[in-house]
Amino acid sequence: MIKSLKRVCLYVSILVLILVLKRQLSSTDQLLMKQPVVVIGSGLAGLTTSNRLITKYRIPVVLLDKAASIGGNSIKASSGINGAETDTQKNLNIIDSPRLFLKDTTDSAKGKGVPSLMEKLTKESKTAIKWLQTEFDLKLDLLAQLGGHSAPRTHRSSGKLPPGFEIVQALSKRLKEISSKDSGLMKIMLNSEVIDIELDNNGNVIGVVYLDENGGRQILKSHNVVFCSGGFGYSKEMLKEYSPSLIHLPTTNGKQTTGDGQKILSKLGAELIDMDQVQVHPTGFVDPNDRENNWKFLAAEALRGLGGILLHPITGRRFTNELNTRDAVTMDIQYKCPKNDNRALLVMSSEVYENYTNNINFYMSKNLIKKVSINDLVQTYGLQTTVPEIINELKTYSDINIKDTFDRSLTINAFGEDISAETAVYVGEITPVVHFTMGGVRINENSQVMKKNSKNVLSRGLFAAGEVSGGVHGANRLGGSSLLECVVFGRTAADNIARLY
Repeated sequence: MIKSLKRVCLYVSILVLILVLKRQLSSTDQLLMKQPVVVIGSGLAGLTTSNRLITKYRIPVVLLDKAASIGGNSIKASSGINGAETDTQKNLNIIDSPRLFLKDTTDSAKGKGVPSLMEKLTKESKTAIKWLQTEFDLKLDLLAQLGGHSAPRTHRSSGKLPPGFEIVQALSKRLKEISSKDSGLMKIMLNSEVIDIELDNNGNVIGVVYLDENGGRQILKSHNVVFCSGGFGYSKEMLKEYSPSLIHLPTTNGKQTTGDGQKILSKLGAELIDMDQVQVHPTGFVDPNDRENNWKFLAAEALRGLGGILLHPITGRRFTNELNTRDAVTMDIQYKCPKNDNRALLVMSSEVYENYTNNINFYMSKNLIKKVSINDLVQTYGLQTTVPEIINELKTYSDINIKDTFDRSLTINAFGEDISAETAVYVGEITPVVHFTMGGVRINENSQVMKKNSKNVLSRGLFAAGEVSGGVHGANRLGGSSLLECVVFGRTAADNIARLY
């Protein structure tokens, strides 16, 4: 009896010890879990990464941005986000595939970039669109076919908001709601400029160094950092270093887009790729009230994809295939239009306006697009041609029975046959602008930053997504693929952090 009692006491003691050790281990795990992932940059890549980490994996996040507001350049995206073989395409009877999307992407890349990243981008585009639709209740129910695309695959919603703004608003709203309820799970820190990453002797991430809103140097402890800090399109210094011929051009980039992530990661030993591949978008609006401003509103590629054409600012004649890749259209403007200001006219029909009303109304509110008659078009813009010649130009373009002079693949929302001097058109002056930097830190298919001159990752806990990374687009990015890149590689970064956490 006594032996039995002693045996029971021994078992109980062992059980208590196990429970105590388990609790201690659990406490240790909880302490480790409390160390947040630091996401640098609040554009779509940063918002995607943060949402994925929190909602799917319950991993705490601190989101840092040196700007005073959320959104980065993503919030300005006005054409949409690409996806192949999506539900929207099926509903609209559009035939497309990841393979066709990949071909368009690699053709546009012109031998530059990393093929495996392009394959991942296009293969996972369907999932990216579905995630936005199901997780955030975004319609993304309309399509446009942009330059270099073989099918309409650039998604936007039928509501009043531009696609970039709508998507950023939805994802940031979720994060703000979580942050207000549980700051231990989600913390948003604006006006916080990251200046360095701390590594231990083994190259592991141990902290993020940043300047707070008062300029004070702070350190945030973390073992996992995701750079979503954007490109360098606003930095004249970096443009001079990597693409000096573009310094004179205006830009669509905000003043925060200065390549901070590329500089920091390069200093740590990251490989940079395709840094000289800087995309000049053919259509940035010229503000008639501020023509010399270095910053320009982007004239969304959807304006051309939905039927807009480009006219020479003197002859009033078409001079290019408006649906060619961005680099090709830019070259035509620079070589065929007056070299003193590289200006052309973007002209759209009333049907384009009906299909893109909210965006065009916004541009009109900024005095970037005007509604004029064809007669006024000639007089207002000083075209050295006649009204009948302009009418003939528009009729020729609109006639689907005539082979397009410049091999434009898609003619929709054209001007029709019943055109007169009083027919209304929508017109904006445009010029090429520095828009996107295809180059950046090289990443692998797991969104991990790669070490210079090596097949190894720079550090187990360093990730990158969005414009800060390079290799996804090569020599030229297709319209609609910037937002897609943010979602695909932002989700990937989150998934792999969760796997290694």
